[in-house]
Amino acid sequence: MFNMEFDADASLKKAYKAYIKQLNKWSADGTVPKLASQDMRFALELQRRHWERLGLKVEQDIRSPKAGSHEIPSVSYSDRVFINHIVGTNKLLSTKISDQGGVIYDRTEEVGTSVVVQQLKKDTQPPSDMPISCPHCGAPATLCAIENGCPYCGTHFEMEDLFPKVTNAFFDVHEDADGKKSKRRLLILLISGVAIMIAICPFTAGALTFVSSVMLGLIFGFGAWVLSKFFGTLAMMGKDLRGGGKVFKSLKFRNKIRALDPEFSTEHFRDRAMNLFRMMAYGEEPTRYTACYCDLPDKWDTVVDAYFQNFGIDKYRIEGNECNVDLTLYMDCLIYKNGKIRNRSRKYRMELYKRIGGPTDLGFSVKAVSCPSCAGTFDAEQVRNCPFCGHEYDLSRHDWVVKRIS
Repeated sequence: MFNMEFDADASLKKAYKAYIKQLNKWSADGTVPKLASQDMRFALELQRRHWERLGLKVEQDIRSPKAGSHEIPSVSYSDRVFINHIVGTNKLLSTKISDQGGVIYDRTEEVGTSVVVQQLKKDTQPPSDMPISCPHCGAPATLCAIENGCPYCGTHFEMEDLFPKVTNAFFDVHEDADGKKSKRRLLILLISGVAIMIAICPFTAGALTFVSSVMLGLIFGFGAWVLSKFFGTLAMMGKDLRGGGKVFKSLKFRNKIRALDPEFSTEHFRDRAMNLFRMMAYGEEPTRYTACYCDLPDKWDTVVDAYFQNFGIDKYRIEGNECNVDLTLYMDCLIYKNGKIRNRSRKYRMELYKRIGGPTDLGFSVKAVSCPSCAGTFDAEQVRNCPFCGHEYDLSRHDWVVKRIS
């Protein structure tokens, strides 16, 4: 079920504000947000270790603009157990990146900042054997074990302690909020316009004086700047439309796969694809993870941060209960190369695979899994075989895995 609201309720706003505050603390000292789902926690931990391997210090701060934040219309979608709300406002995102030589990137941008807040439906109880990780120590467990006391740290949790959770976050860049880039472009165009007009002044047979050449140069330079702003706006609109041509194929795929998996949702699939991308982009050895069946290609961007914009289905193949789907993720990325950080729009193609044996396991976490052979719960991000019985855990029977990325 899909629904659009124009004003999120107070509890959702509170969860959104709390997560933004926790995200700033994570940037400052590495404290993983308590509201983050286990997959989001894992992604943030991977990203921070990735920065450390690159020798980069990344400082990010999310704050409200001086003029105040404007709410983004909230969207909700639900399944059998959970209801998910996309809640957000416009914010200022400041990013400063340093290496051993000093600051190599410093920018403040206006961004649409949204998070997916997951709540339990009223009068709904998830299955007691649902894999979940302890919010206190991060150890893999089940819902029943957590409510009776984590077997590792002993902490007891009530259901209201486990939800809401933030399962994804989006940053839609609007513009260079501090205007530095725009001001530099204006100055360069003004100087260029004046220089060109002064250069051609001697060839006008006295029709242009030095003063009039300067004035015309300023006019031409300003006009060029206005045009650049106009075409920049068009380019930004074009970025927002990326993947629009794949809508029909994406809808066809959704309708086809729902015949095998009635719990399938485009939003859950999108979040899963994003988490798989984060594992591939930030993991030191992606194939060590149960969900990753391939290495990165030889030519691969060193991604420091990635902002999801859209995705679309390229093609899919369903044979029996086996499904292969090729998709494209449209991202805005910070790329680290030759000691410099660059803002780049990127398309990443992924092939995902799953054996569909029934409805999607709602609330599933790739970190905490339950062995189908002995029912032991273990950390699937580190090992493929159950440490209790040695049974190889086939994640593709429970969730999507990545077979190829480019």
